[in-house]
Amino acid sequence: MSDRRNAGTCAPERAGARRGRPLLQAALGLVVAFGLACAVAPGVSAQEAGAAHATGGHAAAAAAPAAPAETTGQALVTEVAAEEIDIQLALEAARDQLREAIASAPELPDEIGEAVEKEAPPGAGNWLPSALAVGVVAILIGLIADWLFQKWARRRWLSKLPAVPEHLHERIGWLLICTAIGVCGALVLGIVAVVAKEIAHGMAPYAHRTVMIMIAAAVLARAFTAIVKCVIAPHMPHQRVLNFDDGEARRLTRDVNVVVTLAVVVLALNTWLAGLAISDAARDLIAIVLSGLGVLLIIGVCVVNRRAIAEAILPPTGRPAPIWKRWLVYNWHLFVIVYLLAAWLVRSVRLLLGHPGAEALVVAPLPILIICLGLYGIAVLVIERSMKRLPELYAGHSRADEGKRIADYRDLLERGAALVVIFGGIAVLLHLWGVDFIGQPDVGGRIFDVLVVVFLGWLAYDAVKIWIDRKIAEEDSSPHGPDGADVDSGDVPMAAGKSRLATILPLLRFFLLASIVVMVAMMALSQIGVDITPLFAGAGVIGLAIGFGSRQLVEDVISGAFYLVDDAFRVGEYIDIGKIKGTVEKISIRSFQLRHQNGPLNTIRFGEVASITNFSRDWAIMKLPLRLPLDTDSEKVRKIIKKVGEELLADETYGSMFLDPLKSQGVYEMDDSAMIIRVKFRTKPNDQFVLRRVVYHRIQAAFQKAGIKFANRVVTVRVEGEPGTPEYAAARTQAIQAGAVDAIALTDEAAAKKAGG
Repeated sequence: MSDRRNAGTCAPERAGARRGRPLLQAALGLVVAFGLACAVAPGVSAQEAGAAHATGGHAAAAAAPAAPAETTGQALVTEVAAEEIDIQLALEAARDQLREAIASAPELPDEIGEAVEKEAPPGAGNWLPSALAVGVVAILIGLIADWLFQKWARRRWLSKLPAVPEHLHERIGWLLICTAIGVCGALVLGIVAVVAKEIAHGMAPYAHRTVMIMIAAAVLARAFTAIVKCVIAPHMPHQRVLNFDDGEARRLTRDVNVVVTLAVVVLALNTWLAGLAISDAARDLIAIVLSGLGVLLIIGVCVVNRRAIAEAILPPTGRPAPIWKRWLVYNWHLFVIVYLLAAWLVRSVRLLLGHPGAEALVVAPLPILIICLGLYGIAVLVIERSMKRLPELYAGHSRADEGKRIADYRDLLERGAALVVIFGGIAVLLHLWGVDFIGQPDVGGRIFDVLVVVFLGWLAYDAVKIWIDRKIAEEDSSPHGPDGADVDSGDVPMAAGKSRLATILPLLRFFLLASIVVMVAMMALSQIGVDITPLFAGAGVIGLAIGFGSRQLVEDVISGAFYLVDDAFRVGEYIDIGKIKGTVEKISIRSFQLRHQNGPLNTIRFGEVASITNFSRDWAIMKLPLRLPLDTDSEKVRKIIKKVGEELLADETYGSMFLDPLKSQGVYEMDDSAMIIRVKFRTKPNDQFVLRRVVYHRIQAAFQKAGIKFANRVVTVRVEGEPGTPEYAAARTQAIQAGAVDAIALTDEAAAKKAGG
């Protein structure tokens, strides 16, 4: 390595020794990369700056014993100033190296040619063409062996799998076996190629190295292209796991294979040049240019296939995704472009400064992605084979087209496996950048601990939510009838209420999920060093303040708890609390909601309820009054009603609804215009209103057949005076009007009483 590089890198090495932070080196690389545009600008040389820095450092050290002790703020300012000097020195060194690399570009072909000639044995000619020929022949022989092996392996193993799989785990199994066959085929290629290479004797040492590099590059390229082909499955759509159509799959497979092949060629060429006796500047220039071309090609592939990959990441499900999620998915290529440019800049600067590492920053994401997909596929395969999917349930409805499907535990495990694989891949990528946070005592380690706590809390939260949601869906009997249905009219049967468990579970879900969130938050704060003891004490004080300051709230909560413990009503039941009646739609901590049959939704605090009449429990007795003329034979009416009751019991539609048959209770009341005979029947809850309509219809038909008429309301008016006189006529008119008003009032009162208004 040249003296310039040694001098130019001394300051960054001092910074790394003092700070010991790989992240600082990455940040330094980015800053220096942005300064490469000013490479031709004049400035102080690295040697001069380093000498000045050293002189200043010695002077400061000599004056240190006489200076007063520095405060923390002064120490921080001094440290920042030292970092600025180091960055300036690194920038100068990178500029010098870039000038040297650009200056050596015209002599690069001659320099490589001389280095190749130096590797030839004494008296031998140009060894490179023969080495390339041997490598090509060995790789061709290996490809033939690879083709024969894959043909045999596919017939041996893939033929046993279903041609058109019905389940996801079958497609994943095919993908994994296909990938294993492709990787084994690449290994067969390498073994056969090495054996074929050994047949050629008398090769120069560097010729042997050249052929081995070619074989290794062929093995890597063949393995990765086989994996990509199996994952995307361009020619087997029925085995494809990712959401691509045939054209997109073929185009993406071709583009990715080109990128992978080019990346392997660049890696092989850099490895080959590393052993030649060429200058560091020439080697760095070749590496920077080749990796830059590779980055441009990868960016082009990402831009061309951005839409197809976005659709694969976010397949259409019929339910629109959030705006932020769609934006992230459809702009994923922007993040990839920024990463690739940053990785290329960091790698280029580290090459110029002579720092080792950073070779894998550009090409590492693709292998990491492939490995993560393979691990996730294995996890899904294990989950699919070891757990049976629970019956499909839908929130609020029983049909898939009306409600949202409730996830089960297999969905939870698959999402958890996806998160573990994603964070694992990110951790490996950050490790390549020099950022390690797993098991570290610094801020990064604490952040990792917080993420672990949040992840476990999320698993517990989702598991509890899935269990309760599925229980609620199993207990739900769709309590709401058709829109606009009048319960009292008997248009439709009043829906059955939910079970007691389904009524209490939503409240239990709230408490459990809130408890999990609070505990996870407290544990996360504890992991980052926050003392949570005062938080618990403050929460207790706040709870006491709320309890003393809001007596009515406490009364509502306690009253509601006792109503639920007593099982006074449930969601979906029809109740009457005195002023309001309706179907219970929702129960919260301090109130519940009633939907009146006319549509209004009433919210009632538990503390306001004095009594509850529940129409949806055990059984219901319906009593119906019949107004008949005073001269009607009551015995005849009894026999007719008895016959109607027997017919209703024998009815296929309504007979099963009766718990006791329709019977007459005899004359219940007599007034001046009619006698009132009351009939009754006992039925299941919620069926009384339907049967009331049927009973009235059957009794009316039976009375009409028997010649019995219903009595009309009669108002008797007494008029005093001599008929024929004007005074008598006026009194008669006034009496008739008063009687009509009374009759209308009685009718309105009866109608209002019936409607509950």
